[in-house]
This record gives sequence, C-alpha cells and structure tokens, in this order.
Amino acid sequence: MSTTLNTRQATTADIPFLARIEYEASLPPLNHCFWEDLLEGTGTTALDFIEAELKADACNWGNVPDFLILEAEGKPVAAAAGYVPGTEDYCPLRLSQLEAIAKELNWTKENLAAFRGQYLGLWGGNLRPFFLTPQATWIIENVAVLPEARGQGLGKVLLRALLEKGRSQGHEFAGIMVINGNDRARHTYESVGFKPYQTFYQDYFSEQFKIDFPGVTKFGMRLN
Repeated sequence: MSTTLNTRQATTADIPFLARIEYEASLPPLNHCFWEDLLEGTGTTALDFIEAELKADACNWGNVPDFLILEAEGKPVAAAAGYVPGTEDYCPLRLSQLEAIAKELNWTKENLAAFRGQYLGLWGGNLRPFFLTPQATWIIENVAVLPEARGQGLGKVLLRALLEKGRSQGHEFAGIMVINGNDRARHTYESVGFKPYQTFYQDYFSEQFKIDFPGVTKFGMRLN
C-alpha cells in the first residue's frame, strides 16, 4: 500500500519539529552539531538554542516561513528551507537578534558575552565569508529526514517540492551546499538535478579559520 505524502509550509507551531530537523541536518558527516561548540559554557543544548533561534526569527539559513514540511500519513517526517539569501550576512545567525535569543533562553550577560565571543571567533568576525557567498537566488538549506523515515526517497520528494516553489517564484538558479564526505546528501542532490561547481577543501578552512574541517562543495541547478 502506498504512503500518502503531503507538503505544507511550516508555522510557529512546528518550531520543536523544525529544531530537530535543523539539528539532524547539522550532524553528517561528522556526527557533530557545530552549535554545540559555540554553546560551550552556556549550559544550553543545541536543540534548545535552535528553538530559540527560530522563535527569534534569527536564522539566515531559513526561518519558520521558509520551511516546507513533508508529512507521511499526516505525520511530519522531513523538512527543508528554501529562501532568498541576504546581502549582508551569509553566516548562520542574524547577530542583531542575538539578544532576543538570549531572552528566550534566560541567559545571563556572561552567557551572552561568551556565546558572542565564540561565534565571532569561529567566523573571524567577518560576516561575509567567501565560501558562503551565494551564487544563486534560491538557496536550499537544513535538509533532513527523521532517522526512522530514511531510506524511502522522502528527501527527493521534499527537494523537488522546494525546487518547484523556487521555480514558481521566478528564480532561475537554485543552490545547495554539502559538507565533504556527506555522500548520502550528495547522491540525493545529484539525483534531483544538482551539479557540483565549487569545492572548498580542508586546507582552506585550516588556513582561513584555523579549524580542522573537511570542507564543503557547492551545487547548482538551473530551474527554467
């Protein structure tokens, strides 16, 4: 018997689910969420932080209205964000909303200062890192299927719906990025028509950001 699938735009009631999706999307291939490093010393979990970030409309990589949720038999099983990238800040967090996040989390001034310092330290204080510069007007981010629902092709269904949304809004190109080594995501993106066009290797991140990171590959796709 076939499964009934449905896509819908997310609402604020979906924030706990979206936080889990954003967390799951951040894990491969290192099985580690980068927020956890930045939250060290604050006593805040990555999931709690992501929820607060979504409540504060503070994400540059997809806020609540940008997400499409895929439901199977009426139950949310996957989600991803499609959005028009900003022109000022390409990093994940909108720093102008950091105090709103801190308020959601009941942070002390010390926690706020610690997080801000760690965040700016990672990104070098430069809010427009070259590797994040968008090469398309329609960007897809935070793509994830719940672990218990994987292996059924749901990621492809979700991506096609987001590509169609971008197409319906008049965008000519879509972009997506994958951490090197995340072969499952790479194969899914290529299966719906994305093609790799630019890779930033491990050396780039060790030289520019002084971190040990496998690098990223950017993919693009013409929508018309």
